[in-house]
Amino acid sequence: MSDEKVEKLLKRRSCMKSKLTIFGNYLHMLQSCSELSSLQLLDLESRFHKFDSLYVDFDKLQSDVEMLVEDPADEGEEREQFENQYYKLVATARSLLGARPQSSGLQDGSVTGDEDVQVSDGNITCLQRF
Repeated sequence: MSDEKVEKLLKRRSCMKSKLTIFGNYLHMLQSCSELSSLQLLDLESRFHKFDSLYVDFDKLQSDVEMLVEDPADEGEEREQFENQYYKLVATARSLLGARPQSSGLQDGSVTGDEDVQVSDGNITCLQRF
């Protein structure tokens, strides 16, 4: 077993878990909006397609880790935690993508109701108007 190789794999796994957290934070922000604009839905769809491949990459990497460590059972909890969080986020994203704006005034990415969409540095946020 190469400790250096395992260490590199664990660092890569940490990066993948960070991506999971970032996507989760993004979905949480979208859930705080009472209604999503077409721009937000398109943005989510693009992010979700990229996120979809994260599981395949994680599965391969985690299998490599499990093959290199002395006790692969110790790594089972890492796999279980990642999978549970991943599938929860997939369900949330699919649920949000299934939600369509109810107003016909949503062409050109505009929003309805009491919200504005702010785009800055490529991030889309939902702002409440008071």
